[in-house]
Amino acid sequence: MLKIDDLHVHYGLSHVIQGISLEAKPGEVVGIFGRNGVGKTTLMKTVAGWVQPSGGTIALDGQSFNGLTPDRICRHGVGFVPEDRRIFPGLSVEENLKLGLMQRRKRSAASDRAAVQGIYDRFPRLAERRRQAGTTLSGGEQQMLAMARVMIGAPRLVLIDEPSEGLAPMIVADIFAIISEMKAAGMIVLLVEQNLAGALAVSDRFYAIERGAVVLAGRTDSSAAREELMRAIAV
Repeated sequence: MLKIDDLHVHYGLSHVIQGISLEAKPGEVVGIFGRNGVGKTTLMKTVAGWVQPSGGTIALDGQSFNGLTPDRICRHGVGFVPEDRRIFPGLSVEENLKLGLMQRRKRSAASDRAAVQGIYDRFPRLAERRRQAGTTLSGGEQQMLAMARVMIGAPRLVLIDEPSEGLAPMIVADIFAIISEMKAAGMIVLLVEQNLAGALAVSDRFYAIERGAVVLAGRTDSSAAREELMRAIAV
């Protein structure tokens, strides 16, 4: 289980995250919703270790992440798909994918080959472009590569920040299908997404954030909770 308790984050004098607490279980997608600038991306970066908290705790299966560097958090089974995708320039699609293998604890040449082939079976478009520079792919293909790079590491927790932004509807549908596959594989998924309908369709529960604090939490299968969410994040 992921457990975040009374998390605080400051950027200088700006108190960006103000006491957020939340939980997420294996095989569960938890949506994080709110207007722009309320702290959603900062929350994701803090869990990933890119930003250090000024208070509170983050733990996965009882293992505290406080004070850990991003690479150590990654080795504890956390994958992050940031909003800007972070495709490595100068590396091919396959080279980008193979970086994700570094997250696996038990590796062999045979298991690495099987993992890469499994990704190509799921993402034939990436297989077709395996020798192509990752940064020359289309926006949708880069998003698929970013998610595939995380999936190949078999993480326990996946953080996904705005995966559908700027993508064509057909690609967006595939992105949400991938998230559903992560859920079916037993991963914990924290999802920040502005496409509310698509995000609610794949999420089990949600938290709404305003000014760095949770203002509403509920289940997505409750119509009353969904209506409250719409009111909470309305501009």
